[in-house]
Amino acid sequence: MLPVEEALEIVLAHTPRLGSEEVELAAVLGRVLAEDVRADADMPPFDRSAMDGYAVRASDVASAPVILPVAGQIRAGQYPDRPLPPQAAVQIMTGAPVPAGATAVQPVEKTRVLDGGSRVEIREPVATGAHISRQGSEVAAGDVVLEAGRTVDAATIAVLAAVGKARVKVARRPTVAVLVTGDELLDVGDTPARGRIRNSNGYALCAQAGSAGAVVRSLGVVPDQADRIADAMREGFASDVLIISGGVSEGAFDLVEEVLARFDVSLLFTKVAIKPGAPLVFGRRGDKLVFGLPGNPVSAQVTFDVFVRAALLRMQGARVVSRPVVDVELQDAMTNRSGRRNHLPVRIRSEGGRLVARSVASAGSADVVAHAAANGLAILDAARVQAAAGEKARALLLGNFLDRDGMA
Repeated sequence: MLPVEEALEIVLAHTPRLGSEEVELAAVLGRVLAEDVRADADMPPFDRSAMDGYAVRASDVASAPVILPVAGQIRAGQYPDRPLPPQAAVQIMTGAPVPAGATAVQPVEKTRVLDGGSRVEIREPVATGAHISRQGSEVAAGDVVLEAGRTVDAATIAVLAAVGKARVKVARRPTVAVLVTGDELLDVGDTPARGRIRNSNGYALCAQAGSAGAVVRSLGVVPDQADRIADAMREGFASDVLIISGGVSEGAFDLVEEVLARFDVSLLFTKVAIKPGAPLVFGRRGDKLVFGLPGNPVSAQVTFDVFVRAALLRMQGARVVSRPVVDVELQDAMTNRSGRRNHLPVRIRSEGGRLVARSVASAGSADVVAHAAANGLAILDAARVQAAAGEKARALLLGNFLDRDGMA
């Protein structure tokens, strides 16, 4: 079986990059930037007050407390039409331009208004430059403020808006078709008879692909019949990526590899030394990618997170394609007799300045409830048969890490 790192390298090496498109700023959340974004002007574009208070010459208040006449008021959005007179102060609001001649802003909390606002007492000295954000101190015009390959979040959108990017060049979203196989599967609204279960993989994999930026189409569930699987695959090849769940092991009704051969899919590997999820098919049909994931739900979700998600993000040119891996301190003993790299469900939290991981009791690779309760996967490499409580291990952070006992 192929080691995990080698399998991931093969996936990424055979993943094509998609083109780009321009979209409106309001539609870029979650997209991947396909261009470096530069500032169109200095930020801030003028010397700006960082506080509500009074613009002064620092030298005029060096012997504070002093009383100065108030020569005017500058609000945010106004630009001063004259410099600050000597031995005077100007009332100024946060974000307003600092008038020429002023060398500092004294916060309002360190002043006292006199004579209805015509004079002000500056109670303390203020250092030159205090509470003034100088023009260009954040970014100079022409500086790169966002690099291509970054996934857009709310903070990114704020930067895009600040530099006037009403339209943004982003990577095209990959199209993904999800096909689930299995005679035993029913839809979510059906009541399973004996021997039947509901299709959880289709919904989970569609959600995972969507969260990785893909435009997803479900091909539904097909029975373990070669011709039915072939019909669905034919439809799925219209998408950039075809994800198949089930039918990739070595049982009598595991037909996926056989059917893929009908379509001249070049298989690059069919087994990976990962637990859960050793039967894992990856191939190409022209510029189309095909992933055959195990039918067990947790196996499907874990192999998606490790391999498929990375491919979808690489297609979009994302700089980071894999989930974060951190060092944790195990709070429970763990074993790994699989001979493969094992991914064990854990709850990770910050405790005393370190990350600790407690095992989540699991009945195996079909236990979706245990997987949903985890916010990380402790990783025990193939050669590590045992890990005692208190030992360190690496852990893969799942998408719900910050929502479930993460850094709280």
